[in-house]
Formats: sequence, structure tokens, C-alpha cells
Amino acid sequence: MRGIRKPQPPKDVSPDGQQPRPLLKAERDFLDALPAAPDPAGFARSTFNSLEKTKLRDVLYVEQGALCVYCERRVAEGQPTPRIDHWRPLGQNPELALAWRNLYLCCAHPATCDCRKHETPLRASDEDPDLPWPVDHHYAHCVGFTSLGEMYVRSDAPLDATQREALELAIGVPHDKVPEDNGILNLNHPALVAARAAVIDEERTRLERRFKKTVSRSEREAIAAERLGNYPLPEFVSIRVRWLRKTLGTGR
Repeated sequence: MRGIRKPQPPKDVSPDGQQPRPLLKAERDFLDALPAAPDPAGFARSTFNSLEKTKLRDVLYVEQGALCVYCERRVAEGQPTPRIDHWRPLGQNPELALAWRNLYLCCAHPATCDCRKHETPLRASDEDPDLPWPVDHHYAHCVGFTSLGEMYVRSDAPLDATQREALELAIGVPHDKVPEDNGILNLNHPALVAARAAVIDEERTRLERRFKKTVSRSEREAIAAERLGNYPLPEFVSIRVRWLRKTLGTGR
């Protein structure tokens, strides 16, 4: 999980052959009609489904570096098609169905991320607010990783108590501590933990091939900056950067 910058929303979300319409115009029209809808959630869902999703995804790929907003797997057109997730669930927040700050690209893995989350809000209890959108919070400062590939909430994360609890509930704990799937997003699924551990080995091998000596802090930092500047971003970029900066396990 990382913070994400969202510049301008798509300038056309109409199906091909129809009058082009920017997302902002579609959202204004939707919000004008929403108060009269007998079933707000149903109306929100049908309106969202009427948009041309490929045009939404084209912009989201660029914004997110072609990585899932939650697990940082690669997402691309094809099978399975990446999902467009409502960070704050559409069923509970129909007014945010077309809000650009609420839409994020997500992998289609059946056991994690949006497929796992469905309509579950990212919060600790019904009385608490949802976790901030990634455009409002730098989650790279909140999430840590172990050398085994496990994800955790850092003890020094810039979160209040309710946000911390919500993020811990979202991530879940490593599966050697809980035998079944856990967490709203299940981000410590064994496949994810193994994949993160594998990219650490990948980065280590690259460093050994590139340098025949001890790698300095500045050289490792330069490589980390290179990874963050790539498009598409390398899969699991956050744990790559943490390993390069030698901050795995920090704040645990």
C-alpha cells in the first residue's frame, strides 16, 4: 500500500460511439439525479456500470504505476480484468460512486484485495470513519515489511488509534499465527508473503551482479529512487525500496 497522486480525472467515460463526457460531468449529472432515486445504491451501481471502464482504467494505470492499490501486484488489461474498487464501498456511500478520489485499480485475485473486501468498509467499527483515501495519506509511511515478506503496521506510523486499528484489521496477520484467511484485504495471504520474499532475493541478486564490492548507502538509495521512478512500477515496489534502504522490520 502506498500513497497515490490523482491528477485530472478521465476526460471521456462514455462508451465508444456516444457523445464524449468527462467523468466530472457524469458525476454532476449523477449527483443531481441521486436524491430522486428510490434505490440510491442500485442507481449508483447502474450509473457506475454504464461508464466505459477501459477509459477509467487507462488513467488509473498511469496513476498507480500499473500496480494494485492494495497488494502491489501487477495489473494489466486481459484476463482477469483488473477491478475498479470503491475505497469507500458504493453500497454504503452511493454519493461517492463516481468520485474520482474514491476509485482505485485493484487486482482480481479471488482471496485478497477487492475480491476479499467486497462491501466491507476499511474501518475498525461502525462508529469510526473509513481509512483515509490514498490521495490523502502516505501509506508507505504506515506499512512495514519483514525479511520474510510479511506486512505489518509500523509502530511509528502517522495514524491515530482508530486508523491504526482499522489498518491492522485490513492487512491481517501472518498465516503462521492465524491458520485461516484473515483481514479485510488479507494482505498476508501466503502467496503474497512468498512473492514479497522472492522480490527481496531478486533485488539481492541484481545488486550482486551489478556491484563487485560493498554497496554504499548512496548507491542503494539511487537504486531505490530508480525503482520508484519506473513506469510501470516493479511489482511489490514498497518492499523492494525498504530492502534497498535497509529498513525492513523498522517500527515493528
